[in-house]
Amino acid sequence: MTYQRPQAATLAARLPERRRFIQVVTGPRQVGKTTLVQQVVEASGLPVRFASADEPTLRGAEWVDQQWQAARLAVAGGGRAGAVLVLDEIQKIPGWSETVKRLWDEDTRKRQALKVVLLGSAPLLITQGLTESLAGRFELLHLAHWSFAEMRAAFGWSLEQYLFYGGYPGAAPLIREPAVGAIHRR
Repeated sequence: MTYQRPQAATLAARLPERRRFIQVVTGPRQVGKTTLVQQVVEASGLPVRFASADEPTLRGAEWVDQQWQAARLAVAGGGRAGAVLVLDEIQKIPGWSETVKRLWDEDTRKRQALKVVLLGSAPLLITQGLTESLAGRFELLHLAHWSFAEMRAAFGWSLEQYLFYGGYPGAAPLIREPAVGAIHRR
């Protein structure tokens, strides 16, 4: 079984609920936001539309519109339970919060069963968009660097390993690699 961070339980509890809030998952890069959301939405059994703003063909806020429209089509396949739209690195889209507000409010008026999860790693840009346009429409789930208990549970790390490598899960496979210095001596 793949390790799941404790915050996964919170998100997993929200998806089957009646649509109430946009779920916003924030935190620094490389702490497992995308992995956590993928684990939870795959386990939910709901139709999912996953899109990342890291895509090089982005043009702006119309990208959010396109992803939302595609997710609305998936709602029909989800029945009363609906569907989930996941937008990763949303802060990279100029004007994202106004577009999300407009579409969320449209779906609220039409009683559309589309649940939305936004991911972002730039706290100032995310917070600005949430407070300016989406006040009262979101629930924030913050993922920080991994704790020692999480690294021990997921990777069997000792305290010494945690103190040396830190709380980034991406470092776990690297602890068995040759010393970085040896690579640079070539």
